[in-house]
Amino acid sequence: MATHGISTVADARAAATAWLIDHLPDRFAAGIPAYDSPHEGWRIPVWLAYPGLPPLGPVGELFMDAVSGEVQAHTPLAQMKTQALHLYDQHRAAIDAPLS
Repeated sequence: MATHGISTVADARAAATAWLIDHLPDRFAAGIPAYDSPHEGWRIPVWLAYPGLPPLGPVGELFMDAVSGEVQAHTPLAQMKTQALHLYDQHRAAIDAPLS
């Protein structure tokens, strides 16, 4: 991999987290980025997550240019929100359970 503006998994994840904070409500989290060599960018899964629970599941993906650090493509926000609602409904009992 050549020298890039975003050259590490940690940097890609941090940039994705910042993008998610700007575009979606809380509970959306960046997963582990994977470098896409042919496209010189990072594919970063977006997960629904709640404190005290493992991530509930993927809701979409971001593609971030490794040179500029800009998100070039993403699953439509409305689609990610709809998928998050489905996952919430599937895991409602665990989410609503009192913390011990």
